[in-house]
Amino acid sequence: MPGSARRDERPAPPAPPPPYRQVLANVRARRDALAGRYRAAATRSERRRVLNEARQALVRAIARDIAPRWLGTPWAFHGTSQTPGEGAIACGYFVSTVLRDAGLRVERVRLAQQPAERIILSLTGEAHVRRFSNAPLERFVAAVRSCGEGAYVVGLDYHVGLLTCGPEGVFFVHSQGVAPREVVRERAGESPVLDASRYRVFGRITADDALIEAWLTGRAIRTRTG
Repeated sequence: MPGSARRDERPAPPAPPPPYRQVLANVRARRDALAGRYRAAATRSERRRVLNEARQALVRAIARDIAPRWLGTPWAFHGTSQTPGEGAIACGYFVSTVLRDAGLRVERVRLAQQPAERIILSLTGEAHVRRFSNAPLERFVAAVRSCGEGAYVVGLDYHVGLLTCGPEGVFFVHSQGVAPREVVRERAGESPVLDASRYRVFGRITADDALIEAWLTGRAIRTRTG
């Protein structure tokens, strides 16, 4: 009507994210559905097809569903939080908790307390591991990109975190003890922490069929301690 006030047309605020427990329930439901199909697969090709779907589902669980919920959670050297945004979490506990919450039966505490390379070798074999000493960061990131999309665990001189490689690029997700001293997600090629480390080792864990089968079947993953 002429002279009437115009209606406020601002968009509605986005819906709040679902509770963390609901995120984990959704991940379990997807895994359980794939596990049922894997058990029922009658041929090798059918099992391979389900295994590859499971690989993508695990990458999604780590990279999109779980790790991002931890962003902003404070870091502490002895931090052992199991809930995003509550308390504090150390770098090793961040990695082991994300993997556990994604559905892998890891020994959360024992795994978190290992040196980075033992964390990686607890999850995958040498075929999926690459090591770099005094390599330019650009070369390291290019090597990750050349290995392909997936979720990686990366070990540095005195630190451990996750790498995710996808169409958007390579990202480093970790609980860092330097400012801002919290869980962050940053482009790997722009990470001061990655750049400062003289030694880098990564394991492309989601390329390992044995790990994907362990995720599907619920097989316990032993921590490598020596």
